[in-house]
Amino acid sequence: MDFDLSLYLVTDRGLLQGKDLAETVEQAVKAGVTMVQLREKDCPTARFVALAQTLERMLKPYGVPLIINDRIDVALAVDADGVHIGQSDMPYDVARRLLGPDKIIGLSVENLQQVSEANRLDVDYIGLSPVFATATKHDTAKPFGLDGLRQAVRQSVHPTVAIGGMNAQTIPGVMDCGVNGVAVVSAIMGSHDVRFATRRLRSLVCDRWSRHVWNRSSSTFCRILRHPFIQELALGVLDAGRFGRYIAQDELYLGNYGRQMFQLADMIGDEAQRDMFRMFAQSGLEGEKAMHELLIGRFGIKAVPEPSWVTVAYNAHTQAALDGGSKEEALAAMLPCMWIYSEVGLYILRIARMEENPYKEWIQEYGNEEFTEGVKTVVDLIDEWAQHVDEATRERMAQNYQEAAQFEYDFWDYGYKGQ
Repeated sequence: MDFDLSLYLVTDRGLLQGKDLAETVEQAVKAGVTMVQLREKDCPTARFVALAQTLERMLKPYGVPLIINDRIDVALAVDADGVHIGQSDMPYDVARRLLGPDKIIGLSVENLQQVSEANRLDVDYIGLSPVFATATKHDTAKPFGLDGLRQAVRQSVHPTVAIGGMNAQTIPGVMDCGVNGVAVVSAIMGSHDVRFATRRLRSLVCDRWSRHVWNRSSSTFCRILRHPFIQELALGVLDAGRFGRYIAQDELYLGNYGRQMFQLADMIGDEAQRDMFRMFAQSGLEGEKAMHELLIGRFGIKAVPEPSWVTVAYNAHTQAALDGGSKEEALAAMLPCMWIYSEVGLYILRIARMEENPYKEWIQEYGNEEFTEGVKTVVDLIDEWAQHVDEATRERMAQNYQEAAQFEYDFWDYGYKGQ
């Protein structure tokens, strides 16, 4: 299931100061909490189940997932959305077997070695813990600190949430390290004004539209990173037939996408912004076409007369956004084809075996500095636009982006599987 780690509330009844747990959590959710973890270390099982049932019923109408800390039995008893387990808890493979493929499982990791080990598991997210020393947990490992956090995020193929010492003072620096969210305990649970505290933290976590939408779609992006097409391409062992199937469809897709980029440019009223976008579009398309021609020749890839279902659906999605007449919503639908490709290219560059890699030109095209800087400029542009539209429009922008991000996954998946 989809989930948003942006502002992840971890409960602690010891901080409530007489307040009701369910009421406190509901106030936080109404103010912007995106996930809730029920954490009870010294609670009888029957009481734990009762608390979980109350929160599960309360959270369901809001669409906010309920995660149970450690206790698989409690999660099963109340049909919670998932569990969060630590290094000394039930092994991940056992938890997955008991919960099934559709539940969320988060895993705490305490060092870079454990991040690497988690990369070999299909966990839904990892909790980097602790980032800073904290008063709410005493049995913790050496803190990551910001430098360690930044390195762990770059190393992980899973969505990441920062745990330990998260408050209004630390969150801005933590989010700049690239995490997908923060896990907050005392800054919300111990606050006298839960809604005010939550809104303040939410504004720090989602301080711009691009960060908000990236976090919302982080699970899709990380599924792309873990896809065998990407992993095998990075190692240079991807089957040439699979790569050829992908390139043939990308050639069809790119023709329509290029036309759509210039259609979007014509919708931009500001001359400087319009010229910038046209230059980026022209440069990017020329680079991609040259790379395509080189690889089509190298692998003897034959043109295909018919686009795949995903090529048709993806082009239709972006065209519908353009036809809607909103440049903001149109760019949101087209952005994943730039931004996700840039981030995938940079990721592959970090792990690839480039020497004698038959796909190195593809990797270099999307991981190069010019493309990266161009994408950053476009992201800054949509953030500027998002500041001047209403909340309903920003939400439609986010939905357009998320749907397009899924098409990006489907496109690589089609290349790999042919269906």
